[in-house]
Amino acid sequence: MRRFRDKDYVETCEEWFFCVVGESHPYDRLVAYLKYLPGDGPWSRHGKSFRRAIGIYSMQELMDTIKFLKKNKPEYVFYDETVGAEMSCVPLNRISKHYRCDERLRDIFEQHDLDDLEDKTKKLVKSIIDVSDVGAENLGVTGSILLKIHHKNSDIDLVVYGKENFWRVMQSLDSIDGVERLDGLRLAEWVKRARYPLSMDELSKLAKLLKNKRVYKGTPFSIHGVRLDDEVTRSYGEVVYRAIGLAKIRATVTEASESCFMPAIYGLSDVETKQEYATDVEMLACFDGTFTAMFDRGTHIEAFGKVEAVMDLKSGRSIKWLVIGTFEGMNKEYVIPIEEAHPPP
Repeated sequence: MRRFRDKDYVETCEEWFFCVVGESHPYDRLVAYLKYLPGDGPWSRHGKSFRRAIGIYSMQELMDTIKFLKKNKPEYVFYDETVGAEMSCVPLNRISKHYRCDERLRDIFEQHDLDDLEDKTKKLVKSIIDVSDVGAENLGVTGSILLKIHHKNSDIDLVVYGKENFWRVMQSLDSIDGVERLDGLRLAEWVKRARYPLSMDELSKLAKLLKNKRVYKGTPFSIHGVRLDDEVTRSYGEVVYRAIGLAKIRATVTEASESCFMPAIYGLSDVETKQEYATDVEMLACFDGTFTAMFDRGTHIEAFGKVEAVMDLKSGRSIKWLVIGTFEGMNKEYVIPIEEAHPPP
């Protein structure tokens, strides 16, 4: 059986749906966040309705789900020694079904009695295949469509397996008939929902940099990169993360090819900061999906987040990175592009 991949879903015995996070998991459980559970909502199947546990993907929502799990199903909360924090995790013996993104897309391609949203998903993916030359086997669909609980106004959430495949798809989107960038109204809605300590002007500029969110013939869709098996180089427990402190930095992006994954990782240089422990930060790691594939090489950024020491026990190497998407930095974290402070001579 294929390993669990980022953006897959699992269903538990309680009919709770969890989204798998990353590729590194303890041997007996999956790191995953609670997304849907029975309740009053527009998502449904077989006459049963579901509600979202997470809607805007904020750290506050994630914290609330962990509190909910600790109260109702404490076995779904796990203290992860590799990160030194409690995580939302699903024990393998509580999983009733594994939903694979690639398998669901294959079913959509093979079925003939599709609903309107499934048919639109099929047409969008066929167009992506035609213009990008990325094979169907390297594509999948996640979210409510994966679970077959979607409704007519649901978004389309696609995954692309493999770094090279992701960037080929991204480069091809503008050439697909019916694909458009987010319009002014949708950008304004994003700004309204955003939870960053930034001005309206800064939020508006950030919204215009959203690259993996588009619209296809009136339906919003997103593109997410997921590592192929041979791109997963470390197993659970081989890397340990330790918090050092919060810091604001300015830096230049030197590498962005890994920004398609979760977390979105950017290489940095020319780091400037008032916090001495952050002067040797080498990377920016964004667990906040807003910053997926957002910044290009050469972009100058300002960011506030948590500095962590990342210790690779396999290679013996240790580095520091700045993390966006943490409980410690909740409501204070951000990344924005800035003008170069000191232009080269």
